[in-house]
Amino acid sequence: MKSSFILERKPEGDAEVKALIASIIIDGTGAEPIRNGIVIIEGEKISEIGPRGEVQIPSNAKVIDLEKRTIMPGMIDAHLHLMGVRSYNPAESIIMPHDLQVLRAAEDCFKLVKAGFTTVRDCGSSIALSLKRGINEGSILGPRVYAAGRPLSQTAGHGDIHFLPREDVISHGVLLCDGPDDCRRAAREALRDGSDFIKISTSGGVGSEKDNPWEAQFTVDEIKAITYEAHNVGKRVASHAQGALGVKNAILGGVDSIEHGYFLDEECVELMLKHGVYYVPTFALIEAYKRSVQTPYDMPQWRLRKQKMCIEAMPKSLMMAYEAGVKIAAGPDYFGAPLRAHGDNADEVIAMVRYGMKPMDAIVAATRNAAECIGIEKMVGTLTPGKEADVIALDGNPLENIESVKYVAYVMKAGSTFLSP
Repeated sequence: MKSSFILERKPEGDAEVKALIASIIIDGTGAEPIRNGIVIIEGEKISEIGPRGEVQIPSNAKVIDLEKRTIMPGMIDAHLHLMGVRSYNPAESIIMPHDLQVLRAAEDCFKLVKAGFTTVRDCGSSIALSLKRGINEGSILGPRVYAAGRPLSQTAGHGDIHFLPREDVISHGVLLCDGPDDCRRAAREALRDGSDFIKISTSGGVGSEKDNPWEAQFTVDEIKAITYEAHNVGKRVASHAQGALGVKNAILGGVDSIEHGYFLDEECVELMLKHGVYYVPTFALIEAYKRSVQTPYDMPQWRLRKQKMCIEAMPKSLMMAYEAGVKIAAGPDYFGAPLRAHGDNADEVIAMVRYGMKPMDAIVAATRNAAECIGIEKMVGTLTPGKEADVIALDGNPLENIESVKYVAYVMKAGSTFLSP
């Protein structure tokens, strides 16, 4: 069923009261769904939730009957990149006109909120901090953005743009740093930019030409210097870490989340549990990697080679962490290119279920756990009185058919309706 985009203006004076009614409510906590439920919203906040008969609709409420749909919290993407990219050519982001990059990224923000993502965490982009500002001031439409800004990489590391001179890499938005003191300086540079968290790379990766996923990057002492600076001002550190040694070094260095973790071993899982580190497996990429074998678009051969290396390991790592009880947050690492287009970000939840996670657990990964991973669980992530009214409605029941997360009929962000049936 097709929905229409709308944007409500907040009324002046007393907060508007709304009552959302639907046949099923999934509150994001992992609890059993509420049948024939009601969510009461006052202004930007949720005030009450429960089944009909237990929750009374205020006489002044605007009733929005979503009928047989499923209500759930606005989804949270814990790992993406708002870069305005439409290609796998490593040079595209270098030669693309800056204004075109921004326009494309603004379009991606619009696609995200239409797809039911009311909050996202950008894990490295030269423009995401400005996009966040534009959304907050109402200049463009999009989800709530938490952005790392410029990521930190060691020289010749995953974040380095290997085909450019060092000075050009720095000018294109990567903080290259080596040694604890230089890493401390780079962390402070990121904080000076206004980063909401710091993103580092502690292993090689698929998208960088001259390293491999299993190769560790940054020493533990270098990582500790970065995490000290972030934690000292109440901010978190997320680590790109694909190989097991890079994962272990990151955790011992004090990071708060492991991104990707394609080649985990039992010690990695034990360390994540011991230190309370979140795991963001960016698991939808397994499907992108498989499809790229037949349709590689403009991917360079070194990328295709490394993607193939990851396919077998990824499900094993996901299920090892899941079955051990590691807290998993959802984020597909999409950046706008084919197979990884914004608006399709719910692919992550679908892939998690397809390879063994229970539907409710995958939904929690994209709601409560993702909010906890970012550190905003007191504000969003569950349909709980007092939290921001980020609410979506799906055509279908995702507990019966996980593909339903792609059929978003209604979107509310902070009490304002963006999409309505």
